[in-house]
Amino acid sequence: MRINKVIGMRTIKTGLAVTLCCLLTRFAVDNMFYCVVACVVTMGDTIKTSYKQGFQRIFGTLIGGLVGFLLVLISPANPFLAGLGIMIVIKFCEIFKLSSLVVSSVTFFSLYLGYINSSPLTYAIQRIIDTSVGVIVGLIVNYSVARPNYYDNTMKQFTMIKGLFKDHMKSIVISKEDIQIENIDEKIKSCEAIYSKLIDELNYSNGEFNLDIIDKNLDLCRQIYFHIKSIELLEKELCINKENYKRVKKLYKNEKINLKIDDSESPVFNFHLNKIIEKMTVLDELTGTNN
Repeated sequence: MRINKVIGMRTIKTGLAVTLCCLLTRFAVDNMFYCVVACVVTMGDTIKTSYKQGFQRIFGTLIGGLVGFLLVLISPANPFLAGLGIMIVIKFCEIFKLSSLVVSSVTFFSLYLGYINSSPLTYAIQRIIDTSVGVIVGLIVNYSVARPNYYDNTMKQFTMIKGLFKDHMKSIVISKEDIQIENIDEKIKSCEAIYSKLIDELNYSNGEFNLDIIDKNLDLCRQIYFHIKSIELLEKELCINKENYKRVKKLYKNEKINLKIDDSESPVFNFHLNKIIEKMTVLDELTGTNN
């Protein structure tokens, strides 16, 4: 656990995958360099990302190898064909929306310009095999070793956001301390990013997740943030009505409310405060905690 905090689990998994790649494939591949590079590239933060990056790596190698092999049959190391070839490689990468242009280019130039110690066909096949082995090892390690629990991480983010909401509301009606509202927005965005990774993992996970609750929580967080931000735009001398006073007092029983009680003043403030309390109550119920 201490190592994980210092280095990061994804880094540890990458090191493990490269070690296994070297140990298990040292006699099965032609060039270990291409194999371990493909392994590192494949190690994404989600399984979906790993599949995508691994596929692009293999497909990019295939395109570069195929174009290089076909052109070398016409005329090896021809300057004009070299230019034409890289144009073809780039166009294919654009057509298939590949981000592995560098891989395709290196494979093409290595093969076509003659920086190889074997026949062009053998070289092309070897590069595809080396890359595929690295991708497979990376996928297996990423799938089977310490996969992040994005559902739990998302719910933990909601707990933190709720704490920020309550601290901010307390600062409005009790302590009158300045709390940076931007922190709330950052936490909500962070929660949305983690949730996005959870969505990516759904097809590769055996767990069952109630995504409706997460969607509702995110919507509530955004609504509460809107009402808090609206209060921030109001004048500082605010009054609280009797209904909101009772509801706030119930939340902070031993705290003194430093706002004047007046039903006729600050209607906009009381509207937003009422909405915050109302939606925070629902948020507590959805997350199953009163923290």
